[in-house]
Amino acid sequence: MARILQEAYVQNGVLTQADAAELLGVSAGTIGKDIREYQEENSVILPYRGTIHDIGPSLTHKKVIISLFLRNTPTPDIARKTCHTVEACDRYIKAFKKVQTLHGRMNPLEISRTLEMSERLVNEYIALIGEKESLKGDVNDFS
Repeated sequence: MARILQEAYVQNGVLTQADAAELLGVSAGTIGKDIREYQEENSVILPYRGTIHDIGPSLTHKKVIISLFLRNTPTPDIARKTCHTVEACDRYIKAFKKVQTLHGRMNPLEISRTLEMSERLVNEYIALIGEKESLKGDVNDFS
C-alpha cells in the first residue's frame, strides 16, 4: 500500500484512500488503518490526497513538519520524510514562528485573524509550543 501511494506520487499522481482500497481489493477503512500504522511505525507521511492537499482528518503534515523542526531535523530531511518541497516546509516553519511570537500576547482567535490562518491550525501550533515547553522549559529557544 505504501509503495503504491509513493509510486503514484513519483509519477505526479495522488491517490485517495478509496483509490488504494480499490487497487488492493480491501476496504477504505483497512487502508486508513494501515496508513496510520505505517506512518507511525516509520515516522513518515505517505503521499495520498488527504495529506498532500491537507484534507480531512488525516495526520496533518504541518504538525509533523513542525514536530520534526522542533527536534532540529534539517529541512531537507523534513521535506523528504513528508513528501514536501523544502520551500513548503519553510513556509510552515515560518507560519509556526509567527504563531510562536504572538502566543501569550493574543488569544488563538486573535492570532488566527491577525495571521489569516485557521484557528484550528493556530491551536495545533500552540499545542506544539506547549509540548516543546514541557521538554525544554523555554518556549523562546526554538531557532
